[in-house]
Amino acid sequence: MRKPIWEPSEQYSKSSALYSFQQHVELHNNRSFLNYSALHDWSVQQIDKFWEAALMYFDLSYSGTYNTVLEWDNQALDFVDARWFSGITLSYAEHIFKNKLDSDIALRYADEEVEYKEVTWKELRDKVSIMQQYLRDRGVQKGDRVAAVLNNTIDSTAIFLAVNSLGAIWSCCSPDFGDASILERFQQITPKVLFVETAYQYNGRKFIKTDTLDFLKANIPSLSTVVQVDNELWRSFLSGYQAHDLGFERVEFDFPIWILYSSGTTGKPKAITHRTGGNLLEHYKALALHQNVLPGENYLWYTTTGWMMWNYALSSLLCGATLCIFNGAIQHKEHTSFWSFVRRSEVHHLGAGAAYFSAIHDLEIKDYYPKVIGSTGSPLPIATFENLQYKFPDVHIISLSGGTDVCSAFLSGCAYLPVYAGEIQCRTLGSDIVAVNDQWNEVINEVGELVIKQPMPSMPLKFWNDPENTKYRSSYFEQQNGLWSHGDWIKINEHGGIQMFGRSDATLNRGGVRIGTAEIYNVVNALDSVVDSLVISIEDEHGNSTMIIFLQLVPNGLLEETTQQIKQGLRTAYSPRHVPDTFYEVDDIPYTLSGKKLEIPVKKIFSGTSVENAVSKDIMRNPECLMAYAELAKDR
Repeated sequence: MRKPIWEPSEQYSKSSALYSFQQHVELHNNRSFLNYSALHDWSVQQIDKFWEAALMYFDLSYSGTYNTVLEWDNQALDFVDARWFSGITLSYAEHIFKNKLDSDIALRYADEEVEYKEVTWKELRDKVSIMQQYLRDRGVQKGDRVAAVLNNTIDSTAIFLAVNSLGAIWSCCSPDFGDASILERFQQITPKVLFVETAYQYNGRKFIKTDTLDFLKANIPSLSTVVQVDNELWRSFLSGYQAHDLGFERVEFDFPIWILYSSGTTGKPKAITHRTGGNLLEHYKALALHQNVLPGENYLWYTTTGWMMWNYALSSLLCGATLCIFNGAIQHKEHTSFWSFVRRSEVHHLGAGAAYFSAIHDLEIKDYYPKVIGSTGSPLPIATFENLQYKFPDVHIISLSGGTDVCSAFLSGCAYLPVYAGEIQCRTLGSDIVAVNDQWNEVINEVGELVIKQPMPSMPLKFWNDPENTKYRSSYFEQQNGLWSHGDWIKINEHGGIQMFGRSDATLNRGGVRIGTAEIYNVVNALDSVVDSLVISIEDEHGNSTMIIFLQLVPNGLLEETTQQIKQGLRTAYSPRHVPDTFYEVDDIPYTLSGKKLEIPVKKIFSGTSVENAVSKDIMRNPECLMAYAELAKDR
């Protein structure tokens, strides 16, 4: 067994929110837990008691009473009809402002033009109050949808909190989405109000999106108010209001809070509708108990408003942390803008996509000492774990996995456990997750499908415009085993650590042996000559598979030499089955806007699907690169 790269000190573990929560549970349930595994077992065996304990521990403010924590027929074929804490009402925004001191710092902000800015809780409260009045005057009330195309800024945070304070339902895209992609999402939910920023900055360039505003106004007939956030008319509107005390519309626990969207790699984006109480409770749990976010700390997750990590990061405010926002390109001015802001803000919790951390192996970072580094979006390679630990010897590296589906991570960190390179530390509390093989038997230390055996409050309430829940059921429960199938291959080992092996529908099949893409990337992306890579497996009508790997090489990198290194490395680290059959050099690897590799669309292209039908270019960061893949597929 490999040695851990980090182990928590006793002081670290005992000062964590997880330790405090465990003491709370032990006191109120007259029992004790010897380790995290025992606590997790209790949380899924006594799922009602666990979520009630979380409600009590985090001191949620609500009206009304509940008779049962969870209403669910455990003999049902799915969790779609699960309902939580029926009878109570609450407000997410109310908890954001709860117990905050006016003079404390709520937000720290920087972008490619603004070096640094701080916003106190009083300033944020006043801004939200003004926007709340503005929305009320335009008839916004509980249940209305408010859509937005906004950058990750102080204003976008305040607008969302104002929308939520009225019980309205939020839905947001970032300005770098294509117009058709935005329309495809918002048309589904018939919003009443639309906020739009008509420009965004990225790596020293400014992009104008005035046409987006006109396009959406012309094509969404439900809109009664359209607001261009970054113009003088908007600012003059706001100057006519005076800040007052904030009021909060409490809504039912299962009432929608926001609508997020699937990436659209497998069809039209699904409008995933999340529960207010479910996300409130889940985010307290995920950030405080598993990422160890404590009051007074500074939290930054590099994201746009179009990725669920924006919603997730916002919830650091629930934990009493200061939210740090960087808006722009993370590599601006050779990464100096971002890291200068991180140092000046004294960020304790730094998060980004795994692809970014893999890209900065050679970047020297001085005078910065984080408490936690979080990574998600794709598996964090072993070499990147080791590189980050070398850069920051004392840091707790937390690799996360979850998704837009639950707007959270159900595989995450633990202040009690060591960190092993290439592994996620644990299954989160209340997440009844197992790996199953083809016979749907639970397996340990064997690659299997990630399934969830019991409901979680952050699972979707519904998909918007899916009245019979047909799309909802087909997305997660089509195998009809009464289990949520998440579409990932994982391996849970004896000590509870989890390895990710890529999406199950992108998993490589070699003679009946499952190979996760992460295994290939661990070896390939560790080579100095490789910038990035993508691997797929193509099956013919006889069931024979061909593994193809695409390599983005450093300038002057040699394909033949790199190919030999990859072959030798994969044979040594894994097996001859892991060696690809075909090696292609490409200029770029395709990604979604949220940083996910587009393995499945490339697989479709190599199986004969046209580029247009394989993926919506509007959800891509670099759609122009796909034509090269189409040419390779044609030649093949």
